[in-house]
Amino acid sequence: MSTLDFTAVPNTSANEIQENVTTHNVLVLTIITHYIRDYAKRFPKSTDKPLDGVQTSKFHRTFSMLALHLIQCPDLTFGELINLISCGKYQLPQTFIQTFHLEVYHTINTNLNIIADMFKNLDGTFLDTGLPKVHQLKIVNGSSPVGIFIRRIMLFFNKMQFLQTEAVIKEVKTHCSTILNKIPGLKTKKVGANDKEELSPEAVEMIKITKTINDIIEMININYQASYNQNSKYNKARSWSPRQVELFIAQQVKLLKINESVALDPPTLHQKLKDILRANPDHFDVHYLNYLNCLRVKEYCGAVSSVQHYFSRQTFRVINVDEKSRGYQYTSLNMAILNAFFNHNEEAISYLKESIAVAHQVNDHVCLQHALMWMYTLSKKNKSTMLRCSVTRSKELQLHQITSFSLQSMAQYLVENSENPAIVFEILKKSEIYNYFNGLTDLRMTNNVQKAAIWNTYGYQRISTIHSLLVLEHDQCNKDVYNIESKCIAMCNIINDLIAHGDYYLAPILINEVSHIFPYTHSKFWIMAEQYLNFTLAMNKEEWPKAELAAKQMASVNVTESALRLGEMYLKKEDFVAATNIVKELMENNEENTVLTRLRAYLIVAKANESAALNLLMDAKLIAIEYHLMYMTAIINVEIAIVLMKYDFPHKALRLLQETKQHIYCGINVYDKAYTDLQIIKAKMMVNIVDEFDHSREFLNKMYDKLNKIAEKFRSIEAITELKEVIYLQALIADELDMKQNRNKHAMEFRHLEEYKVQQ
Repeated sequence: MSTLDFTAVPNTSANEIQENVTTHNVLVLTIITHYIRDYAKRFPKSTDKPLDGVQTSKFHRTFSMLALHLIQCPDLTFGELINLISCGKYQLPQTFIQTFHLEVYHTINTNLNIIADMFKNLDGTFLDTGLPKVHQLKIVNGSSPVGIFIRRIMLFFNKMQFLQTEAVIKEVKTHCSTILNKIPGLKTKKVGANDKEELSPEAVEMIKITKTINDIIEMININYQASYNQNSKYNKARSWSPRQVELFIAQQVKLLKINESVALDPPTLHQKLKDILRANPDHFDVHYLNYLNCLRVKEYCGAVSSVQHYFSRQTFRVINVDEKSRGYQYTSLNMAILNAFFNHNEEAISYLKESIAVAHQVNDHVCLQHALMWMYTLSKKNKSTMLRCSVTRSKELQLHQITSFSLQSMAQYLVENSENPAIVFEILKKSEIYNYFNGLTDLRMTNNVQKAAIWNTYGYQRISTIHSLLVLEHDQCNKDVYNIESKCIAMCNIINDLIAHGDYYLAPILINEVSHIFPYTHSKFWIMAEQYLNFTLAMNKEEWPKAELAAKQMASVNVTESALRLGEMYLKKEDFVAATNIVKELMENNEENTVLTRLRAYLIVAKANESAALNLLMDAKLIAIEYHLMYMTAIINVEIAIVLMKYDFPHKALRLLQETKQHIYCGINVYDKAYTDLQIIKAKMMVNIVDEFDHSREFLNKMYDKLNKIAEKFRSIEAITELKEVIYLQALIADELDMKQNRNKHAMEFRHLEEYKVQQ
């Protein structure tokens, strides 16, 4: 998305008309005049008599809403206006629409007099300007929205030069002629030579004069065509007034904040902004909206250009030195935020230092606190000190949002540094109370999302899901915070929970919903959830090319997650060397690798290296216990039990699995539950063999029934490899129990799964 270069200072001299009469203005005045002349004067008071099947009172109300919309909206083409009044939204009578077509047709097929007469009639007959009038009924109140619009357009029309007026009429004819010719029932009728015999000599003379004037206008147009192309004041009437620009910018900024799916898509919005800048080059707020639009599609160059134009033009209009310095410091701060958004951390820190230096000169403590929070986010040292300073100073300055955000950041910092969970949730509780008493609705939702993330980190997935649902419930009660990051994260958390639960039918439906609500902003979250779904399905079905593609596509959003998923795929594919090589760097204890990333890397390397598995798993278990990660500790215990069974220690393995089972069942992951149950059955059967006990029929029947339940779980998530293992054990037990029919059934099912694998 390219941006225009508007570095030149716009011409804002007093002689320059800042608003011109446009085609849209003329058409709106035409429809208002048509309504007043033919309908409003006929029914000065609201009645209930039907007018073409529509109640007149309802017609007057709907037309008033239409007029208000036409006054406030950006300029429409004639085709768009016809579609608007004909679509049925305002339920206008068909007779009114047809007569409006005729009105426009007669307007564009006559000379300039009809436009002048329209303004004259509006001023003298219909419009109440507030002056005392005797025995006259004024239909339009001069202080109403319609009255103010008419008075403003009349003022601009009277100030327009002759060439500008002619350009407006010519543009109206150009835009309307093509569409009117396609409307059936309108016959061409020209006033000219055929009617001269019926006209008086004075009228014939007036027609000759009009023709001479038109010829002169054409000659002027030809001679000054190059000048017209250079000066839009005489070439083309501008289609965006300053008030329309302000309304449009306010609407689009609000929609981008609360409901992005309703806002204009990036290419359309960019084209609209280009048109606005051509018509109103002095509106620097347009550059800010263009900056937000560039962030939606992650266009760095356009965003940088828009930010620089916005602040440079804003600062240019300021005379006071302190205010100029204020503009410079916030320019640097916004450039730092922009570079942080694109992960250009070094450039962002440089801009932050520049902003801090200027803020110190003018003693702007508010800017300093904003810069301090971003410095904490981007830097890797002295985070605890910066957080404490931020909380204390922001509270003194009554910067409620920064104070609450600092408390939430401190909670996250403590989780990452193995602090006691009770202290973490105590800080989040303080943040929640602070948000409630200061009306920080968005940060209340952020607080719940952060709680969901922390509970999920500790391994309590059900509580995490509850907090995600609380975010969505809170969102339904507060329409002003419809489209924020918290809602997108909460919905993606629920998608991940559905995938873990094996609801592969519901997960794509919710992904489609999220993608429509957040098509551009925060799209990385649902893209990640979508690829996680594709990866899980491909891994369970052993479709290695699809799994690899999904894992590699994750790299566009999260490189670390992509590497871990590729390691899991190579591990299940039994390519142990590739699995180890791709994740071994993620085992290192540094600022880039989180504790969960390190532990997942430990698990992959341990499974790929049997000789060093026990040592690696014990190291991982110590780290998990240190950071209070209960669920991850349980997963590591399952892998330790498998290693113990391989070394013929089934009793210890069984005891460890039984202690671990309750933590696994606290989660919602169906695969982990079924996998743990399968290992428990294996351990029990090994214990019987080691103790030299014969498998009794009762014991085998019990194991067989449990294997049936495990098989159902693996079928629900379509885990083929694990399902084959369970079916194989079922066939062995059925053969031991002399259940030949069940044995053959399991053998046939195993064969079908093998054939499916070969086909892949």
